[in-house]
Amino acid sequence: MEHHDFNPGHLLAELRELDEHPRIEAKQAREIGSSIMQTVCAFANEPGLGGGYLLLGVREPDEQHEEFWLEGVQNPDTLLNTLQTNCRDQFETPVPVRGKTVILEGKRLLVVFVPELEPAAKPCVFKGKFDSKNKRKTGVWRRGLNGDYECGQHDLEPLILAKLGSGFERVVPDDAEWDDLDPEAIALYRKLRAQVRPHAEELQADDQEMLRALNLVKRVQNRWVPNIAGLLLLGKPLALRRLLPSVRVDYVRIQGTQWVEDPDQRFTTTLDFREPLLRLIPRLEAAILDDMPRHFRLNEGETQRSDQPWVPGKVIREAVVNAVMHRDYQVNQPVLVVRYSNRLEIRNAGYSLKPEMHLGDMGSVLRNPVVAGVLYDVNFAETKGSGIRTMRRLLEQAGLSPPVFSSQILENQFTAIYLLHQLLGEQQLAWLQQFKHLALSDDEAKALILAHETGAVDNGALRAVTGLDTLSASQVLSKLHHQRKCLVKGGAGPATYYQLAEWQTLPLFASAEPVTTEKTENTSDPVTNTSDLDANASDLDANTSDLPALLQSRIAALTPKARKDKLWPVILWLCAIRPCKADELASLLNRQITHLKNAHLSPMREQQGLLEYLHPEVINHPEQAYRTTVAGRRWLQQQGITL
Repeated sequence: MEHHDFNPGHLLAELRELDEHPRIEAKQAREIGSSIMQTVCAFANEPGLGGGYLLLGVREPDEQHEEFWLEGVQNPDTLLNTLQTNCRDQFETPVPVRGKTVILEGKRLLVVFVPELEPAAKPCVFKGKFDSKNKRKTGVWRRGLNGDYECGQHDLEPLILAKLGSGFERVVPDDAEWDDLDPEAIALYRKLRAQVRPHAEELQADDQEMLRALNLVKRVQNRWVPNIAGLLLLGKPLALRRLLPSVRVDYVRIQGTQWVEDPDQRFTTTLDFREPLLRLIPRLEAAILDDMPRHFRLNEGETQRSDQPWVPGKVIREAVVNAVMHRDYQVNQPVLVVRYSNRLEIRNAGYSLKPEMHLGDMGSVLRNPVVAGVLYDVNFAETKGSGIRTMRRLLEQAGLSPPVFSSQILENQFTAIYLLHQLLGEQQLAWLQQFKHLALSDDEAKALILAHETGAVDNGALRAVTGLDTLSASQVLSKLHHQRKCLVKGGAGPATYYQLAEWQTLPLFASAEPVTTEKTENTSDPVTNTSDLDANASDLDANTSDLPALLQSRIAALTPKARKDKLWPVILWLCAIRPCKADELASLLNRQITHLKNAHLSPMREQQGLLEYLHPEVINHPEQAYRTTVAGRRWLQQQGITL
């Protein structure tokens, strides 16, 4: 959706399909009040959102209306004039909103586009204290998963750093020292750089001057100390653990196609990588390739065969580099690499700064330009933003499906999925024969395959594999649900998901790995089996009798206004015992689920890295639950709680 899209029918249809939309907000708008101005502030501030639309004269569903409905506005010109005046007078930085009156379904609406401000103009902040509803903490509002929210200090940091023309990678951590840099890693940079450009200018300088030229160190009180980028690229492992404890990559090998909760039974490999990126990237790449199925190739004119990984090594290198180079290092969440039997998934904090529709186009938009510059210097990363295009070309040449990318702005996450087969390959087409009487379109077929392989499909996942826009993807899913009866719907609004109807019982694959002409030692992956997935069959309920006595007493002692120092240890303890859904936690702790999510679960997962999703590959998964991370378990130990 481009900035100039004032098609009210399209905007309203998207809002009705998704119920909640990050870039569209419906307001009753009999006057321009605090709620509208807060939304303007949030649209203007939210990084990477590209602004948003206000539909004034549209009301939310109620007892008489099942979907958003049109009330209309009586005085659109007066409303627009008031809104534009407020945007000049109420903010410290004026917001140049644009609007027009339209007729839809016989009602007059006011459609307003609010642009995202340039980094130098942020944060958009309310002046003074003219309205207590608008200025309680900082006067700065941003757009979140559940609508607009007023920023705390942590939420302001990205806006301030962008305003200063800097980024988190150039921040110098407290207690950082020159000795935190690894001399062997510095020597490795010199070696790798010399292989690319033997007479590079920085190689002629000593270590201090070289790292200064690379923007990896900064002078603090007459001594040179590394910044975040310097530690990431060249830091000692112990220094990384001390100064950046969540900066690591977790590699998990799972039998089957679903994330499950019992690592003792289903995780065949778990590796943690915590070392400077110049060493981590080749090591992680090698670990992934060693775990890949292989096929042999005998080139024409040659007498000796060569075993090659099913996914080209250059694709794996690019996938790994993208994850660590574009990661948002302010979020305390390790990069997660999961090797399922039918796909490789890589998830990192930090949405794509380039719109999903433009991924693969020439040109880079970099979150960490200093880190990226060094990786370019040593030829780890593609230049000019050509990496994704290269991956797509190599996967096509290997006979595999293109990668599936999902960039979630409000969740601040990026997921890349690399299937080890064609999405509509021979085996998938054979499975789809049971639906041949429905004459499915390609997009409908892909939706069914995705639902079968991952357990559920939502709008974002379908867009990733089809290239459809939000409204078109929603129409495909609705048709498969309402008309085809192939999918059943769960959740609501932005949490809507679809699963295969229960009567679909045919197995998807005869075997998990692609068929090769010769069996090798790396093609013996377990058979794909999704029938045993029941991750939450023994979920907690309101009965706490099976919990440890001390935990029961802590739950009983919680007051309605208990602060996080009392509530967070209980949440982490519960989620360490077994994954818990949000509604289960709300029931156990006697809390409103919306407040529990906004005030506790989301910050614990997104900002602190203490919790993680049970199903990170499908955010809206019907069995989505929270579980305690390794960092969360360490936090509990620091609180004197031993599991």
